[in-house]
Amino acid sequence: MFAYVHQIEPKQAGKFLDEVRLGARTLLDVRQDFEYAEGHLPGARHIPLPELSERLGELDKHLPILAYCRSGMRSLAAANLLAGQGFRELMSLKGGILAWEGAQAQGSADLGIQSLAEADTPTGLLERAWGMELALEEFYIALARRAADEDVRALFRRFAGFEERHRRTLAEVWARLADAGQGGADKQAFEARAKASISPGTLEGGIASEDYLGHMAEPSDPGEALELAMAIEAQALDLYMRRSALADDADLRRTLSLLAEEERAHLKVLGTFLSGRGKF
Repeated sequence: MFAYVHQIEPKQAGKFLDEVRLGARTLLDVRQDFEYAEGHLPGARHIPLPELSERLGELDKHLPILAYCRSGMRSLAAANLLAGQGFRELMSLKGGILAWEGAQAQGSADLGIQSLAEADTPTGLLERAWGMELALEEFYIALARRAADEDVRALFRRFAGFEERHRRTLAEVWARLADAGQGGADKQAFEARAKASISPGTLEGGIASEDYLGHMAEPSDPGEALELAMAIEAQALDLYMRRSALADDADLRRTLSLLAEEERAHLKVLGTFLSGRGKF
């Protein structure tokens, strides 16, 4: 007996992605390469529908799968194909990415991965993440200095403050790991290694600052500033989730999941503020 394919609304899909932890579900993008590069949901596994039947081994039959495409037609076909091959818990995003109102990431499936490729331990990963947070903090400070609008300046200063606090959190996590490994936690040495680990201008998500600004003009009002910040957080979330899928080491996966959840929480704060339902 084949599994039933559930067609779910975007709000249901968002709730599912928020509630089911990383590593316990699969988000599957079945569009073509160019569509994925133009914009995809953070952390999506990309297998174009024409290739799906030959790449079934890349998917875990024991995990629930949420498939999506542009409008919902290809993802429904993909989910039905998977049902016929013994996959048990299957969902298709109704209306596809056209109906999705959340944040999206851009670029190919390997975008930014190189920035974390050499981080093969939890402590090394935290050093890379801390370095990217510092670069983003400095990026926001530079944008604040250049902004003509006082509200935009205030937002970017606030964003910079978020990144500074996030760096403190990462340093605390690193210190706990270092102490647990009985190596001692030398914060200054950690920060020096973190600063040296990242190329100048490489922000969260492993992308250079000029590439972010290449997608839009430099923000001139608070709405545009928030859109830029959300785009950066979506890229960072996407990077950590994609890197987690490549990690064989359980401790490394846990650290990547922690980083991803930090970015997801930050993204939600920005989204709430943009919607006018709350304040920082």
